[in-house]
Amino acid sequence: MLREDQMPRPTFFKLSQEKQNKVMKAAFQEFSRVALSDASIANIIKAAAIPRGSFYQYFKDKEDIFYHLLDIHSQDIKKQLIIFLNDHQGDVIDAFIDLYCYILDKIKNSLNEKFFQNIFLNLNYDLERKFTPNLEDDLNEVINLIDINKLNIISKLQLIYVVDIIEAILFRNLTQSYKRSLSIEKNIEIFKREMSLIKKGIYKK
Repeated sequence: MLREDQMPRPTFFKLSQEKQNKVMKAAFQEFSRVALSDASIANIIKAAAIPRGSFYQYFKDKEDIFYHLLDIHSQDIKKQLIIFLNDHQGDVIDAFIDLYCYILDKIKNSLNEKFFQNIFLNLNYDLERKFTPNLEDDLNEVINLIDINKLNIISKLQLIYVVDIIEAILFRNLTQSYKRSLSIEKNIEIFKREMSLIKKGIYKK
């Protein structure tokens, strides 16, 4: 389970941006090398050139720095979803298709691929909830941007269920992108086909 206090200590945010970036770059390199369970704090502090004691002034453990690193990417994805919803005037399917393309490009980027590969091939519930765009903290903002008038839906609760289903499909496809030897173009084609089926079921005729 994710701890409620799982985040950098205040001392980390007192560092200069340059020093924060150096520590996070060292963590990124380690979590790109191996999965969280096999990662070494010793390797992180060596690459960041900081004493072990300093690390524990910034983070409680390797899980803290890992989830902070993941949160940086998650926040970016959530911002993009909001941008795509605005771009598509609240069309939830078109927005999520754009989001899928954006995430796929992000995780398949040569600089990021090993990091995300270690995430998606070692998934658990906490990782999935941390990575998905609609965490509870900004769910209402996302829901309010969706044009419910286009849908066969009468309440926000039903809309939340729809978004959950779309996210589950998105996440399954992202995971499968590491398990099947398909091009990015083919992955996008499959996701669009699945979204088309969802659209037929929830959009007004």
